[in-house]
Amino acid sequence: MSLSKRVTGLRRFAKAAVAVCASLGLVFAVGGCGAASAGESKTLYFWNGLVGDDGPAMQRIIKEYNKHSEYKVVFQPMNGNDLTTKIYSVMQTGKNIPDLIIADQFQTAVLQSQGLLNTMDDWQKVAPELKESNFLPATWKGVTIGGKTYGIPLYLYQMAIYYNKELVKKYNLQYILDDGYVTIDEIKSLKGKLPKDVYGLTYGNLPWAFMSLLYGAGGTLENDMDDLTKDAWRKPMQKLKDAYDTGVVAPMDVDGEQAFGSGKAVFAQLGTWAQGNMSDTLGADKIAEANTLQYDADNPVNFFYQCNWMQLKDPHRSAAKSAAAADFVNYVYEHWMDWAEVGSISPAYRDLNNPEYQKLIQASFTNGKKERDAIKTSNYLYGGYATAGWGTYNDIVYGNVGLEEGLKTLDLMAQGQIEIQEES
Repeated sequence: MSLSKRVTGLRRFAKAAVAVCASLGLVFAVGGCGAASAGESKTLYFWNGLVGDDGPAMQRIIKEYNKHSEYKVVFQPMNGNDLTTKIYSVMQTGKNIPDLIIADQFQTAVLQSQGLLNTMDDWQKVAPELKESNFLPATWKGVTIGGKTYGIPLYLYQMAIYYNKELVKKYNLQYILDDGYVTIDEIKSLKGKLPKDVYGLTYGNLPWAFMSLLYGAGGTLENDMDDLTKDAWRKPMQKLKDAYDTGVVAPMDVDGEQAFGSGKAVFAQLGTWAQGNMSDTLGADKIAEANTLQYDADNPVNFFYQCNWMQLKDPHRSAAKSAAAADFVNYVYEHWMDWAEVGSISPAYRDLNNPEYQKLIQASFTNGKKERDAIKTSNYLYGGYATAGWGTYNDIVYGNVGLEEGLKTLDLMAQGQIEIQEES
């Protein structure tokens, strides 16, 4: 079967799946939210995707908030796909709509485009500190659409470059870190400088990490999602392949976190949230974090994903309850440091300029003006589909498919997803 026919089949399957999920979601909505009369109760239902270490950390904040608040927050975590399905289900029925949600900047754009979100105007009247001047410019861009604000930034996340301090010293590699950035070419140059049983780098989560490379190569999601075979996609992908082909990058079947944690890799591409595991494994004094893997040193970019607070429209929600939701968001804003240990990066100057925050491993992304200027983000309506082909990214970089064939597959998948969204 040809590639185009396979993708056409995928599109048809996806359309059918959307319809099935929507109908299933109606069933979930009946029993999933909690209280049918939540609109008039003094309970705030908070839907989120905090299913990792960030979940218990947020629960601790909620527990403290509930001690003194008239309105009690109910924490309802769920996996991302379930969250999306349930949001659309309750918005269809108009029942059991949560009072707070958090989701990424692309979901913010999609929900806003469908007219499902409140602006932040009412929240900002209750909590005036939740304003643009208190947040990194790039993060406020992630909640602004058409000049209106539809969310409040909560945290940033991405793939970072972790490094083993002892191995960097042992193999005289400090020069790579002098500017705070690790480039693909610098990783490639490690050929012949390391013993055979030690990798220079373990790749991880290539689609997410690739966004920084795309921007570093001069591309943007807004301008380059129309064709994923452009040079802005091709050149970084070729560099990743070339580095792997030198033999200094761990093979795909090697567990990158395990290899790094056992001292078998100098650098590792891991999530900003992985610091706890790595600190426990290697020891907090033995690891450090550099910025995201770079296309080159001339145009360093840290493209971040971000999670935003949002509020779905609900005609049955009272003004008092909406004000209570804003009060809780403001409380988390004021107590953000209470969950800093999970590795998230704060979008707020209140934290970024805090000496205690600046000691944290993830502060390497924000401690200097150079690093803050390198931060990019996007809430382009179709930007989330740039990472649709997870397996294809790996297939290209690890040599399972040719570069041209792989890029065409990525492009067809992205265009197919965009078509589905436009039709739905």
